[in-house]
Amino acid sequence: MANAAELQKQLADLMKVTTEKRELQQKAEAQMVAIKKAADEAAATAATNLANANALVASAVAAPKKPKMGLPDKFNGTRGDKAAAWVKQIGIYIFGHPDQFPDNRTKLVWSLSYLEGPALEWSGQFHDKLFRNKEVKYDEDFGAAFTSMYLDTKRKTRAKAALRKLKQTKTVADYTHQFNIHASHAGWEASTLISQYRQGLKSNIDNKINGPDTSNAQAGPSTPATDPNAMDLSAFRGQLSEADKTRMMRNGQCFRCTKPGHISRECPDKGKGKSTVRVSKMEEELRKWRSGEKRLEVESKAKKSKNGGAQE
Repeated sequence: MANAAELQKQLADLMKVTTEKRELQQKAEAQMVAIKKAADEAAATAATNLANANALVASAVAAPKKPKMGLPDKFNGTRGDKAAAWVKQIGIYIFGHPDQFPDNRTKLVWSLSYLEGPALEWSGQFHDKLFRNKEVKYDEDFGAAFTSMYLDTKRKTRAKAALRKLKQTKTVADYTHQFNIHASHAGWEASTLISQYRQGLKSNIDNKINGPDTSNAQAGPSTPATDPNAMDLSAFRGQLSEADKTRMMRNGQCFRCTKPGHISRECPDKGKGKSTVRVSKMEEELRKWRSGEKRLEVESKAKKSKNGGAQE
C-alpha cells in the first residue's frame, strides 16, 4: 500500500509539472503572436507614413511656389489713412491665401489677431460673439462696424465739396486729373459728374460743349484756332440730354453716331462733320469712374497732385 501511495504522489507531481510547463508554453506562444502583430502594425504604419511623406514631397515639388506675402501691421485704432491702409493689407493677404480663409470665422479670428491697444478693446464685441459661438459675417458685421468706427466717413462729403469748387486754372489735362481724384470718392452718377465737369471748365472750353455765344459774332467765315489742351467734347453739345448720355454709356453706344460696338475714338463717322472734336478721353474717364478701375490709380497719385485750394 505504501508503494502505491508513493507512486500516486509522484504521478500527481509529474502532472502538475506538465501542466505548468504547458501553461508557460501557451503564454510564450501568445506573447509571440502579440509581438508579431505589433510588428506588422508598426510596419504598416511606417509604410503609410512613408507613402504620405513621398506624396507630400512630390506635391510640393510639382506645385508652383507662391510668392511670399508680408503680414499686415498691427492696428492700434488710429482713424483715417492708417485704418484704410490696414484694411488694404488685411484684404490683400486674405485674397492671396484663399485656401487659408474658407469661412467668415477664420477671416475674423485672423483679423482680430492684428489689432492692439484701443482697437483691440473695441473689438471685444466680436470676441464675445465668437466665444459664444454666434454667427458673425465678416463683411456685413465686422467690416461695416470697422468702417463706421475708423475709416473717414466724411470723405464723400469732402469730395463733393471739392468738386463743386474745383475750377480749371491750367490745362484741361490738369483739371481732369484733379476732377478724377475727387470723383472717385464722391459717389455721383455719370450724368452728375458730366454736369459738374462742365461747370469747372474755362469758358472757351465750355463753349465747345454747349455751343459758342453768337450774340457778337461777325458775318463771314472764320477758322477757329486749335487749342492743344482741348479735349474731345463735341458729343456734349445740345443734341443729347443728361439721361440720354447715361443711357447710351450703359448700352455701349457711341456718342457721335449712336451705334453700339465702338466708342467715339473709333467711330467710322469721325472726321466727316464740321468742327469735329474728340470725346474718347472723357468717355474713358467716365467709364473708369463707374467701374472703379481708376481707384488705385487715383489714390496713388492723389498726394502728388496740386491745384490751389481744391485739395481734400
